Amino acid sequence: MKKLLFILAAAVMAASCGSGNGYTIKGTITGDSDKLVNGTAYLFNRDRENPIRDTADVVNGKFVFKGSVTTPESYLITIDGIPGMISLFLENANVTITTDTTFAEPVITGGPTQTLLNRYGEQAKALGDKYDIKNVIKDMRRPTSTEAERDSAMEIYGQYQEELDAAREALTAEAPVSDFALYFIMQNREYYYMTPDSLSALIAGYKALPEFAENRFIAAMDEYLQKEQSLAVGNKAPDFTLNDPDGKPVTLSEFYPKGKVTMIDFWASWCGPCRNFNPTLVKIYNKYHKLGFEIIGVSLDRDHDAWVKGIKEDKLTWTHVSDLKFWQSEVGQMYNVNFIPQNTFVDSEGNIIGRKVAEDEIEALLDEYLKK
Repeated sequence: MKKLLFILAAAVMAASCGSGNGYTIKGTITGDSDKLVNGTAYLFNRDRENPIRDTADVVNGKFVFKGSVTTPESYLITIDGIPGMISLFLENANVTITTDTTFAEPVITGGPTQTLLNRYGEQAKALGDKYDIKNVIKDMRRPTSTEAERDSAMEIYGQYQEELDAAREALTAEAPVSDFALYFIMQNREYYYMTPDSLSALIAGYKALPEFAENRFIAAMDEYLQKEQSLAVGNKAPDFTLNDPDGKPVTLSEFYPKGKVTMIDFWASWCGPCRNFNPTLVKIYNKYHKLGFEIIGVSLDRDHDAWVKGIKEDKLTWTHVSDLKFWQSEVGQMYNVNFIPQNTFVDSEGNIIGRKVAEDEIEALLDEYLKK
């Protein structure tokens, strides 16, 4: 992955996005002449916050969409009376779709990104067949699988994923700064896990190309980066006040006189990785609390009872607060939280001394600041 991100960030190559005049989608639904489909076709993107919709008449199994996009992305097509949907990558290019009424294996031709995605899909299918991946996943999830069967399935799945990642990297190398590369970055939210320097280089590579000037994905990453930079180590931690489980307001800055280091722990009772880490965090807290280590747990729960139950079950004896707004948590947004568990460490003067510190690196950070 590091190699992939380096290629993406460092290379500035113009990848053709098809005609700048817009797109034309010509669809054909095959079938017996007396059963040709008529009705309405619907074209829409997957983004709930930025919905785009269009319709077209289906006459004797044929339909046409025309338009233009400033941000090429994944779209779906559905048709009245036919279950399922067709997935395509829509960019300003000529697109053809041929399918039967099952939509099982549509043949799609289009712009450069669709072409690369077709190749990726073919390789993914071949790897899936090679590793019998459907049954492997069943073995991983089946409650009756033995530990040995589950471990074996996980090992096979790891090999499959490694080869799939390699296939993606090889295709990305053909178009390092492209809609194809951006498709996976956004789909997997990979920019959440990049360092500010790496993300800055990646964005600069895209901004150097005129076809990405109005791309909302680049704008979203840029906005995220600016927020990350404002939360960099050395900056002041944004202060906040939230209620504890009893409804009593708690303010972050109240903790500064109490200890030398305060950890803001973003978690939730419904978060499996959070709950799995809690026993380790309890041990760390018990080890360093007397040295001046405090924790304020900020929950992204939305159910008060579930939140309190999680605190009690995991024996989390430090202070807890929440506005019970799930991912819309105001403090979560203030700290650019897009995944949990996540943390921010603050010193006694309110300065950020660590963010997104890995679980196995927390004690080293505490040793540095508490054992001086």
